Amino acid sequence: MSADLLAEARRRVDDGDAAGAAAVLGRVAEDASNAGAWMAADRLAARLPRGEDGSAPWARRSVRLALLASHTSGPLASALRVAALAHGIALDVHEAPYHAYEQEIADPTSGTYASRPDVVLLAVDQREARLPDLSASPEEDVRREVDRWRAHWELIRSRSRALVLQTSFVPPSADALGDVALRTPGARRRLLRQVNDELALAGDSGAYVVDAEAVAAEVGAGAWADPRYWFAAKQAVGPGAVPHLARRVVDVLAGALGLGRKVLALDLDNTLWGGVVGEDGVGGIVLGDGPAGEAFAEFQAYLSSLRSRGLLLAVCSKNNPADARLPFEQHPEMRLRLEDLVAFEASWDTKPEALRRIAKQLDVGLDALVLVDDNPAEREIVRQLLPQVGVVELPAQPSGYVRAVASFPGLQSAALTADDARRTERYHARREAADLEGSAATREDFLTSLRMTARIEPLDEVNLARIVQLVGKTNQLNLTGRRHQAADVLDLAARPGAVVWGLRMSDRFDDHGLVGVLAAVPSGGDLRIDTFVLSCRVLGRTAERAMLDALHAFAVTEGRARLLGEFVATDRNAPARPILPEAGFRPAHAPPDGDLAAQWWELVVDEQRIGSPFVAWTGPDGSGGGEVGTPTQDEEVARG
Repeated sequence: MSADLLAEARRRVDDGDAAGAAAVLGRVAEDASNAGAWMAADRLAARLPRGEDGSAPWARRSVRLALLASHTSGPLASALRVAALAHGIALDVHEAPYHAYEQEIADPTSGTYASRPDVVLLAVDQREARLPDLSASPEEDVRREVDRWRAHWELIRSRSRALVLQTSFVPPSADALGDVALRTPGARRRLLRQVNDELALAGDSGAYVVDAEAVAAEVGAGAWADPRYWFAAKQAVGPGAVPHLARRVVDVLAGALGLGRKVLALDLDNTLWGGVVGEDGVGGIVLGDGPAGEAFAEFQAYLSSLRSRGLLLAVCSKNNPADARLPFEQHPEMRLRLEDLVAFEASWDTKPEALRRIAKQLDVGLDALVLVDDNPAEREIVRQLLPQVGVVELPAQPSGYVRAVASFPGLQSAALTADDARRTERYHARREAADLEGSAATREDFLTSLRMTARIEPLDEVNLARIVQLVGKTNQLNLTGRRHQAADVLDLAARPGAVVWGLRMSDRFDDHGLVGVLAAVPSGGDLRIDTFVLSCRVLGRTAERAMLDALHAFAVTEGRARLLGEFVATDRNAPARPILPEAGFRPAHAPPDGDLAAQWWELVVDEQRIGSPFVAWTGPDGSGGGEVGTPTQDEEVARG
């Protein structure tokens, strides 16, 4: 299969179809078992066109990565570039000299910093951990080692503002203590794992540990660390394991950059259960009993667990709608229930048509979807007609379904927030609100009946992760498309007179959590909006007016002359274009330090007002504004 994909990619490159070639090469990265195919894919990817500034018009995002390794890094650099293609990332890799990671970090003039990286990857072998074989003071040795690596992270971030990734230490498969190490507190094997755990917990929204030990378990100890390659070429990771490690690294990176997938679109017959429910009936499907039935049940349980990290589940099946729902309602071995799903598309339309409807219903891009379908023909037509949609290559036996989905690119989460765990519930609340909108006489009546309130809060250690996550992944309601990491957000908040706010919103159906971010900085006597994003879950609810109204009130107290805002068009943020003009902003000239390519807008603080007619807000200082709707007569009667 890899040979066919490489041939197709080569043809597309020769024909000048860069986007198509990149998509096909991304499919090569879905299979990490063929290291040779990955090397060929990297050579082909080098032929894809780049702009004069290094940008890649065929990519979702261009990213510069500095690779600092304790071992030979060439094979890993090549594999990282290929793994990135599965996420639509054009990855430029700067390789630091062999085993010079500490010098590169310490020297402010090093090539690492000169490369202006967006991401720094520390790929370090367990030999680099300064831990004894047997420690007399385990806690002290672990603390010292954790502090050493955290100091490296902090120095990197202070000098480059880059995101930091570090591979975890993988204990060697053989050591002098053998199994005695399991019950010896000071054994190096145990110390390495403690260091891994504490580094992972010590990381924040700007530093992440990649679980290399999980990769080693996946490929096997012999494939992970082959001593022949270490002694011959100082290659700490075996050639066959390199693509697996690269895929794991880039999965974490994509999650941190907000490029992860959001929705698993699930087929039903022979995907969630064995057999065809429309022909076999609920009692005739294979689920729960026997080897295949147990495998289907375990697969459903795994899918259900993915909701805890914020992934959404939808049904996309060629079926009679009534038949498709019966197992969810009647079969005792079903692990998934209708309430676990955010969309249910069961019809005889084509899969591409159904997937488009799911994306529209959930208000997400097609690149947020992943199709899980046992039928090779259905998978192929989606790949051909909707190349933005991810497609899992399910094996013939259901026993392999969990592994196929677990290893698919784009489903990794860099961090978990409270909002992630409640995402399914919030989509159900959106559906209830949509039903209300359909029955309202006017849009104003609908907005009033929602009884929306907002709380605007300053940046703090509790909401930092969610604010960075929202800035990183929001595409539609994003005025500038800027992607700030944690260090950038903290820098903005530290500027005198600046604000970084999060907006929490509630209505009669749900507490939507933190759904908006606004960052504004002084610009002479004005206040300039640096970042403004809103989650699509409050699209059309006028939440933007609440944030801007609160910012206006702040500008009044600070004696600012104008509010300045800019709109930088991207291929995804057209819904954000009217935000400023609809709030009363007027066209303006760019400030001296402003982007001349952007559309600039101004609001004169003393002469103009904004207002928030449908959302009552409370500001960080306890002040308030806006209006909240009142219950209708029917609602009062319903309350009794």
